[in-house]
Amino acid sequence: MRSAERMTFLATLVVVGILCSSSIWAQEQWPCFMHDIKHSGMAMALGPGVPDLEWVFQTGGKFWCSPVIDAEGRIYVGSDNFYCLNPDGSEAFRFSALDDISSTAAVAEDLGVFFGSYDHNFYWLTLDGELVAKFDTGDYNDGPPTIGTDGSIYFGSRSESFYAFRSDGTLNWSYDAYDWIASAPAIADDGSIYVGADDRRLYAFAPFGELKWSYHGYDWISGSPAIGPGEMVYVPCRDNTMTCLQPSNGEVFWQYEVLDDITSSPAVYADGSIYFGSYDKYLYCIRPEGRTKWSFNVGSEVHSSCALDLDGNCYFGALDGRLYSLDSAGNLRWTFETGSKIISSPAISENGTLYFGDIDGNLYALGGGSTDYTPRIGLHLNRATYSVDDTMSAFYYIINPMPSTLDVDVYLALWAEGQLLYYPTFSQIPCVFETDVSIKPRSTRRSLSLLDFTFYRGFSLSKGRWFIALARTGTYELIGEINFADWEFEG
Repeated sequence: MRSAERMTFLATLVVVGILCSSSIWAQEQWPCFMHDIKHSGMAMALGPGVPDLEWVFQTGGKFWCSPVIDAEGRIYVGSDNFYCLNPDGSEAFRFSALDDISSTAAVAEDLGVFFGSYDHNFYWLTLDGELVAKFDTGDYNDGPPTIGTDGSIYFGSRSESFYAFRSDGTLNWSYDAYDWIASAPAIADDGSIYVGADDRRLYAFAPFGELKWSYHGYDWISGSPAIGPGEMVYVPCRDNTMTCLQPSNGEVFWQYEVLDDITSSPAVYADGSIYFGSYDKYLYCIRPEGRTKWSFNVGSEVHSSCALDLDGNCYFGALDGRLYSLDSAGNLRWTFETGSKIISSPAISENGTLYFGDIDGNLYALGGGSTDYTPRIGLHLNRATYSVDDTMSAFYYIINPMPSTLDVDVYLALWAEGQLLYYPTFSQIPCVFETDVSIKPRSTRRSLSLLDFTFYRGFSLSKGRWFIALARTGTYELIGEINFADWEFEG
């Protein structure tokens, strides 16, 4: 690990007086690569049901990186310059570096916007486009930054180093890898930071820079990790695998193999489903246990990562010049043709507008989405079919797209043999499973494993259905619909 003192000779830090508060991530609509610090790729809106072209903005360069969106709906994206666009497609400002802008930005209402460039500098601007600071890493910077909940800024570089800056612009710590870092760091609830490198390693850091562990794959890890249920870490790799690592020690929990490179970063829906594309020309959706949910033959290589909407519809680009939308079951909803390769990953605003760029330097805005403040609830079972001595495990999830906190009680029930039995006591009298469950605005909450039921010999049911329902705290007033998960028993 390098010390801050050793790094000072590389830095050109120009501070323009700016005071920062601690309320990071105020209400940014898509503040960083893959939407949030866990890289879920999931928007709090419904994306376009049909691809309604609202506008196209032409730059003089290419789009390798992806757009981000601030609280006011302004779009920030790098190409030949760094651009900020208003929601109607008009230019708010542009910032010229000494070379192309190569990294997806990160934006925070109380800090500003951060991004890297091929000119070896990492930039910090105000939301009005004024330079706050720049940092010379000594090499290209195409690793997207991530801003932690305390305002710390994390990013990697082709200088083969990973950097952590405090919110005041001073270097906190750095770490030397063995090859360049183009991966965006993901941050877990406990502050652990995960980032991949082209040295075939996935690094796990404690918030203050201590290396907790590293996982060694068999090829580059240029895509970005994501964090799913149970804080499991999903790692895309050019060795044709998507790997699930245990957060405590980095041991492999499962590994899913495809037929070609995976450079697409995984997106994770609220039910734990993992979406990613591959150069084998398929888009995959797998369950959090590592089994195939479905796959879709795109017919072209997929480098772009998926954006997901409230209902699990996914949106991604391909090298055939088309943007695709699939529903949560893997059925094609629509395509939108640009005629130019799409490397950039899409972003979705809170009114459902979808933004993406192509290799010819066009930034597209597709309307037809909607703001939908209805909470989503669901129950995930680890399998749909069980036999003697099998254990059924499950977790529930709640999506709160509303701009205010949702406070609810959670009810679970089992429909079996014509009876509705309430869990956990299996009585016919309604009983609350969890009380006073609080879900922050525009966020997703997953429970820990909430039932572990082992099927014993003589179990007679052929099939059953689990229900989950939400009620306002302390009442029987239902919120949303009662969702369910079916299962079958094989004697």
